[in-house]
Amino acid sequence: LRLHAATPGVHDLPPRRRPRGPLRRPAPRLQLSPLQPRHLRPLPRAPPAPPLPPPPPPPRPPPGRLHALLPRLLLPPPPPLPPPLPRRAASLHAFSLRLGHLHADPVLTNSILLLYLRSPHRTPASGTALRLFDEMPARTASTYNTLISHAPAGTDLRSLARRMIADGLCPDRFTVSALLSACASERDGRELHCFAVKRRMCGDGDFHVSSGFVSMYCRVSRPGLARWVFDRMQQRNVVSWTAMVGGYAENGMFEDAVKAFRAMWVVDGILPNRVALISVLSAVEGLMGLAEGKQVHGFAVRMGLYGEVSLNNALVDMYAKGGALRHARRIFDDGTWHKDVISWGSMVLGYGLHGMGTEAVALFDQMHASGVKPDSIVGLGVLSACCRAGMVLKGLEIYNSLVKDHKVHPTVEMSACVVDLLGRSGLIDHALDFIKSMSIEPGPSVWGALLDASVIHSNKETQDLACRSLLRLEEESSSNLVSVSNLHASSGRWNIVEQVRAKIKHGTLKKTPGRSWVNAAT
Repeated sequence: LRLHAATPGVHDLPPRRRPRGPLRRPAPRLQLSPLQPRHLRPLPRAPPAPPLPPPPPPPRPPPGRLHALLPRLLLPPPPPLPPPLPRRAASLHAFSLRLGHLHADPVLTNSILLLYLRSPHRTPASGTALRLFDEMPARTASTYNTLISHAPAGTDLRSLARRMIADGLCPDRFTVSALLSACASERDGRELHCFAVKRRMCGDGDFHVSSGFVSMYCRVSRPGLARWVFDRMQQRNVVSWTAMVGGYAENGMFEDAVKAFRAMWVVDGILPNRVALISVLSAVEGLMGLAEGKQVHGFAVRMGLYGEVSLNNALVDMYAKGGALRHARRIFDDGTWHKDVISWGSMVLGYGLHGMGTEAVALFDQMHASGVKPDSIVGLGVLSACCRAGMVLKGLEIYNSLVKDHKVHPTVEMSACVVDLLGRSGLIDHALDFIKSMSIEPGPSVWGALLDASVIHSNKETQDLACRSLLRLEEESSSNLVSVSNLHASSGRWNIVEQVRAKIKHGTLKKTPGRSWVNAAT
């Protein structure tokens, strides 16, 4: 037998000496684990925590915006914006005062003065600019020209010109050009024109001053004098021709505007620019001549000017008001140019003008979905379209959205559309309540809309109120007096009819007869 340190068991015996018979269960072997302190014993394992959900993926931009977002992501961040202009001007002003160079260098002083006058915060900056101007010991003609050209609204430019002459300085061509923009009457323009002729500023080769006088005379409704100045220019450029074409169009002389536009490049061989095309398009719109408008459109395409926002807006407006809504919508839907609020307004007004209320409302909703904020012109167009189409609830909904959501200040014309919308549907009391709740003074168009609705629905009380309000606002208007006369005649009050007609007959009032034009070319 072999001796073992532990108690021998059956399996510890050699195979030869194993007992025969039924096997006995082996005795368990005792094993002692090494002793460990309590604070070193491992704690029981806790059950595993559930896995956290994956973070949501970042929102993917729409497919149409990927091309617009990728250049921004690839480019470095933009540099910080410069400080506001008044702050920069004030810093330069203070630094020049410390160095003593402010009044010694007129060029530096004029530059600081120009910085103040070009500031977006014009109210505080203009006062500082005028104070700087008054503190200058010696002022030059350039200083006066800078102040006159960029003077804030309400500045008396005539007194500045007299002060310039009192300082011994003679106004030059730049002074005259700056003063031309402030001429509000024919008398002021003639006085300035006489001064320019005496100083020989309207001579040969000076396009700027002569073109300024052409624009000034057209602005004061004297296109004949403008043509007189234009014909005495020995040399004319595109600015002179554009001023003449635009002046004719502004004064209702549409045929002369088209003739001047043709003579520009037929007689003088000058190619029109974008401003000239816009001016002649307004004249074509007044003539309702789509044939001429298509010619101008084709000329713009050949010249490579098609695609500019202002020119495309003029084309859309011309086609829309001329009844060619299909051509207007084709230009509007062209994705090669960026549409602004004027583009949307021209298309909405065109639909409203031709009684297509459903299309106007759909385009307005599309404008809202595209993120373009409407203005009062767009609101007037869509409200007039709803009024012509009889869409009362939709019109009121759009008006509330314009005022509350888009913060559009309601105008008299918009209010007149709402009154007409309510009145035509028979809601006379609601229309009167709306007039009383208006934040602005109701104009003649508002009371005229209420008067028409009262006549349609035979509301005598509201008729009298609208008549009194119209006569109070426009007592000398012949159309109002004729409306009042017809109203009293329909109700059998002939004594009042005789008084109103006697006032029209013995007074200086004259009713302009109605008329319509038909363009045989189209």
